[in-house]
Amino acid sequence: MSGQQQPPDPGDEALLARLRRIAAEADPVPEMVIQAARSAFGLRELDAELAELVRDSAVDVPATTVRGAAPRLLSFEFGDVAVECEITERALRRDILGQLVGANAAGVAAEVPGAAAVTVPVDERGRFSVRDLPAGPVRLRCRLADGTTVVTSWAAV
Repeated sequence: MSGQQQPPDPGDEALLARLRRIAAEADPVPEMVIQAARSAFGLRELDAELAELVRDSAVDVPATTVRGAAPRLLSFEFGDVAVECEITERALRRDILGQLVGANAAGVAAEVPGAAAVTVPVDERGRFSVRDLPAGPVRLRCRLADGTTVVTSWAAV
């Protein structure tokens, strides 16, 4: 044998297929791993612009301020584009009322780990609303009218 590969034996192929089925039943891939792989697939859009968190009312409010049930305010910026968000807490759920400033948006999608993105429309003033998100990390993916995608950094809400 001088480096030539022999064709696979049909019996070996059948055995491998059977072993794959048994492994899938006995030790299936956890749903969290599948979701993480799907999230990683989102990295295919490497040319998306990152809007960094520049203001967070939960951090920026002076310690002497009395906190009540006021919504949390987050601001993300990339160049001249800003994504302003008001977060309202309802038990373990969150609502985001937002506005894209400095650009026209074609749509906004809210992404949370382990779940499908929630895409919402944007009105002519750049306003959008995402309701009933789980508490935890979230980021917004904004498709601009000129084809650019702006993605906010992750923020715990």
